Amino acid sequence: MEQLKIFILSLCIVLSANADIVKNSANTIKDTKTNFLWQDTKDVSTTKRTFEDAVGYCKNLELDGHKSWELPGFLELFSLVDTKVYNPTISENFKYVVSDNYWSSKTFGHASSKEAFVVNFLSGAFNREKMDDTFYVRCYKKAS
Repeated sequence: MEQLKIFILSLCIVLSANADIVKNSANTIKDTKTNFLWQDTKDVSTTKRTFEDAVGYCKNLELDGHKSWELPGFLELFSLVDTKVYNPTISENFKYVVSDNYWSSKTFGHASSKEAFVVNFLSGAFNREKMDDTFYVRCYKKAS
């Protein structure tokens, strides 16, 4: 398990080193390397949700006429971690950030443990948490 964590961390560091984060609109940020659009509204820094509510929230989100948002997978969310900064460990181009846990869609043990992975933007660390707990949510989608 420890080797898997090291591998994932190494891969994510490489991915985040290549991130090119730019303001796309008043509500979205774009990573031009991955072609992902990221939600950047007040909601991502003020409202905590359970895992199930986070999935539903992203599924029903509409921003700037864009639909089909998703709760990001672990690697997608971790790609936002900027290892060159601390508290928060995310690009300063994001206006709405809390140095706390954000849900990813990656579940632990095929969700049988009722746990899913989170990324903490205080330090860039990740962990698994109970799906009934509440954390922040930042939705994403592939840019068209």
